[in-house]
Amino acid sequence: MLLSIENMIVRKRVGERAAVDMLADAGFTGIDYSFCMMEDWEETINGNDSLSCAEDLREYAGSRGVTFCQSHAPFRFRAGMKMDESEYEYYRIVKSMEFAAAMKIPMIVVHALMTEDGSDELDLNERYYSSLLPYAEKYGIKIAVENLTGRRTRDSLPTQMCLGNPEKYCEMQDRLNSPYICGCLDIGHANLTTHDPAGFIRACKGYVHYIHTHDNNGVHDRHCLPSLARWFDEKAKPDTAVRDYLAPNPEYSIPWDDVLSALKEIGYSGPFNLELLRYMECYMTEDLPAALGTAASVGRRMMAEL
Repeated sequence: MLLSIENMIVRKRVGERAAVDMLADAGFTGIDYSFCMMEDWEETINGNDSLSCAEDLREYAGSRGVTFCQSHAPFRFRAGMKMDESEYEYYRIVKSMEFAAAMKIPMIVVHALMTEDGSDELDLNERYYSSLLPYAEKYGIKIAVENLTGRRTRDSLPTQMCLGNPEKYCEMQDRLNSPYICGCLDIGHANLTTHDPAGFIRACKGYVHYIHTHDNNGVHDRHCLPSLARWFDEKAKPDTAVRDYLAPNPEYSIPWDDVLSALKEIGYSGPFNLELLRYMECYMTEDLPAALGTAASVGRRMMAEL
């Protein structure tokens, strides 16, 4: 099992190859390549030599013992935009699929679309994902459906919109019924929609091909490093660096012992992927190596349960 992590923050800070080096040095063996908020989009992805760039980056990662094992498409496409390449945000998704395929990445997460009231959610997203399937087949890459959350207003609580419950998450994959569709279950998002994350996982057995792992307080999508203080009290004493970070935090609410048991029950064997945007944003660039080392230590201890 690969221990992987989303690379957006690190790559924005230090660049492509230096990000690979930093993640490899921290102990990660996989990378979730993010096409979200790329400041060098036109140069890297849309340039004349973009595919050569993708191949070179894949080879360099391989030389460091790291695999690009999953990816994340841009998520600025919205309901009401045209579902073809004349729409720039749609075009960016297609180009990301092509670039990821050149990197030999097996899947790319494409965020579902939110409707005004959630009533047309499945029908809209069936049309959306179906429009992208010819590109998935052309490039030989799977599109991953992810359970998301939404807010009707800035101050409202998260909702179960955007495939945010087990029934819709599974039904979307059933409707599409394609070998180029898979499921990416976001554990942090499951915790934001009044569902027990472990129960969400068990309800989606057979539809969990990839995971996004991060912690939150059940209200805000914080993408923080899992807080395992209570879990470690029962299981084992953590390394000093990990223990320093894992002070008891009552705001974190995901019961990781139950989540790991559920993943084990369903036989999960994909990459163990951490998605820690807020956690990494809290550190100065010079402190990122130590922060990533701590994250890798936590990830390895969680993986050991599987």
